[in-house]
Amino acid sequence: MTKPHLIIIGNGMASGRLLDEILKRNSEQYRITVFGAEGCGNYNRIMLSPVLAGEMTKDEIITHSKEWYLDQGITLHSGDPITTIDHDKQCLTSLAGTIFSYDKLVLATGSQPIIPTAAKNTGLSGICSFRNLKDVDQILSQASVSRHATVLGGGLLGLEAASALRQSGIEVTVVHRGQWLMNRQLDECAGKLLQNELEARGIKVLLNAEAIKFSGESSDCTGPEVPVPDTKPLTHICLDNNLKIATDMAVIAIGVSPNHSLAKSSGIECERGILVNHQLQSSHPNIYALGECTQFGKHTFGLVAPLWDQAGILADQLTEGTASRFSVKPCATKLKVSGINLFSAGEFIDAEDTQSLTCHDPKQNSYRKLLFREQKLVGVVLYGLVHDGNWYFDLIQQQKPVQHMVPDLIFGKQYCSFESTPGSSPRLNPEPASPLISQGTDTPPSVPKASLATGVIQ
Repeated sequence: MTKPHLIIIGNGMASGRLLDEILKRNSEQYRITVFGAEGCGNYNRIMLSPVLAGEMTKDEIITHSKEWYLDQGITLHSGDPITTIDHDKQCLTSLAGTIFSYDKLVLATGSQPIIPTAAKNTGLSGICSFRNLKDVDQILSQASVSRHATVLGGGLLGLEAASALRQSGIEVTVVHRGQWLMNRQLDECAGKLLQNELEARGIKVLLNAEAIKFSGESSDCTGPEVPVPDTKPLTHICLDNNLKIATDMAVIAIGVSPNHSLAKSSGIECERGILVNHQLQSSHPNIYALGECTQFGKHTFGLVAPLWDQAGILADQLTEGTASRFSVKPCATKLKVSGINLFSAGEFIDAEDTQSLTCHDPKQNSYRKLLFREQKLVGVVLYGLVHDGNWYFDLIQQQKPVQHMVPDLIFGKQYCSFESTPGSSPRLNPEPASPLISQGTDTPPSVPKASLATGVIQ
């Protein structure tokens, strides 16, 4: 009996996870073919930064080698991408003109870097994105002959690239359009602490600025310039604040967008991403989508946790036909930027209906912020010391009143007794050190506990 043919377009992390989940459930159900855009097996994209920094090799981040596909009886095509999908005939056409028929199709085409208009079609070398192993090779090659690099984007990926380039010995400037670094994960105080630490390591940070021109010739924009003696094809970048940066290379890391071009051109419904339902099914019954290329409701995805959830649910659909359903769940973000531990979950910006409690300990270079609404924890930001992050995240998910633990909650799990109940005073472990605790201003540790949270949580 001929096995049904499952084709997966895309060979990124979501695709690799889906294969693992399918094989775990029923390794004999399908004949599987995978199309990958890169000429290698599957690798952990999260580990690109350590490869760029020289802390890991390419081989060390491979999760599914080409030999693994052979061992599993999976056909892997690299270098011949699919160009069209005929969902009526259930067949695909590759760039080489080869036609493949499918019974089930999964689109896992991932995301693509956002490139500012000013950086497109410049004819300049030295302008790099930071999304895959090929990008890493390009960045390393350019860095080896550069004295100054400009990184566009002050999010996680941009700061990791900046840190790696600084470690290589070249000068680095980060240009970020936000008011503070990592403004999608951190509040302003944590963002400023991170900026101070990076600047202490020799990384220059420019905020509230965007690149408007990349040039290899004398610029017509005004502003100060520190010249670079060795001329490179890219010589400077002009910003919208009239500042001109002399630089040999640019690394663009201002974000990503779902890669849905193949789906859209093939008549599959798309908005910002490929639209999917609770079963990860697209607008066509036998075509599914997975990972960063998808849009569920108004949500698109960039973190690993929802992608892993999608892979498990889709594997259920493909192998068991179960009624498991995908839904958007709260996500915690645990990051390490240039050796600095960060944790963020839930809300992180103060609002009119929230109360906040913050704790800054300069001696340990740590910062904590808790956000409350209706006596429940709704958000946390941790800088430096993050070991209580998962505990705080559990409290956010439980959505139970925590006023009996305030304000000792700010010091972490070990200072809050599990025997405490709402309405009673918590039993504390030995007194913590006396960092600055505040509701927006530095409040001495002797201030009564009940007044430390904005709006007084009682």
